[in-house]
Order: sequence, then structure tokens, then C-alpha cells
Amino acid sequence: MIIKIFKNIFFVSSFLLYFSTYSLSEITSKEWGTRCLEDKKTCIAMIISEIKKNDKMQTIATAYVRIGSTTQKKMDLIDKDDQTYKLSEESKNITILFVKLPLNVDLMKKPAFVIDNERIGDLNFTHCNQKDGCVTNIIVNNDIIDLLRKGKIMSVVAGIYRNNNNLKVEFPLKNFTKSYAKLIKE
Repeated sequence: MIIKIFKNIFFVSSFLLYFSTYSLSEITSKEWGTRCLEDKKTCIAMIISEIKKNDKMQTIATAYVRIGSTTQKKMDLIDKDDQTYKLSEESKNITILFVKLPLNVDLMKKPAFVIDNERIGDLNFTHCNQKDGCVTNIIVNNDIIDLLRKGKIMSVVAGIYRNNNNLKVEFPLKNFTKSYAKLIKE
């Protein structure tokens, strides 16, 4: 099961790399938006975090939510008297949150995932490169989705390499509910 989850995460990571070539003109730092491939079947909800540098806005982090799937094995009882079971597979949709952070975050410390000042969990690093920065993710359940729908601010707090300070990136949750609804509708 874990191998299949990692395969799905790899697929979603590849998907997000493909999306990084798209223009972010419709995606802002003020609210969540939705981007879909041309087939309109594969979509993500996303938001960016920007800072003003030299009178220009510069993206420092991006958050994406994607619906993936995983396959789980389960045992089905075929004959109660003989205690006969059959192994089957069941597909299950999962929601994955990805956050692209800038390079020079401390890879030894997992970034904290926070909603309205409540720590929800830690993000896992998937990879770092010059184009994407450091990509992290976490699988989110329905309880966390409800917190995102009701919340005001999602934050990611990451350590800075060779520095005692932390980097705190904030993403407003405005329009998250609408963007997420488009994903689960697909």
C-alpha cells in the first residue's frame, strides 16, 4: 500500500511539474483558484504567496491541492463456514496538499502545516531543484479539509538552512471552498 501511495505521489508531483509551465495569471496571493489541463479532467486548486522586492512582486511559495487515488488491498470473506477469503483491491480517492518552498530551507526539519495558528502536522519533502524550489506534501483527510474550508489562514513554517530563524509563509483561505468543490466535482 505504501508503495502505491508513493507511486501516486510521484504521479501527482509529475503533474505539478507540468502545471508549473502554465501561466499563473489567474492565480493570486489573495485567494485560491483552480487550474485544469486541456482535457478539463485533471485539475488542481492553488494559491501563491508573494513578497514585494525591488518594486516587483516575487512568488516565494505556492500551495496546491490535488485529488489522487490509492489502491488498498482488502480481504473479502467468501465462505463463512470454510473461512475462505479472497484478496481484492479497492481504489480510494485521497487529497494531497503540496507546498513549493524556496531553496535554502532546512531539509533536516519538516515544515509545520498550520491552520489559524493550530499545528495540523508536518509536511514531507519530496524533492528540491532550481526550478521548483523545495516541494513538500501531506495527505489531508476530511477533518483537515473542513478546517481549510472554515479557516482564515493556512501557514507553513520551515527552518532556514544554517540559520536559527524560521520562514513563515501564509496563504489566505479565501475561495478555498469553491476551488476545492471544483476538484471533487470532476
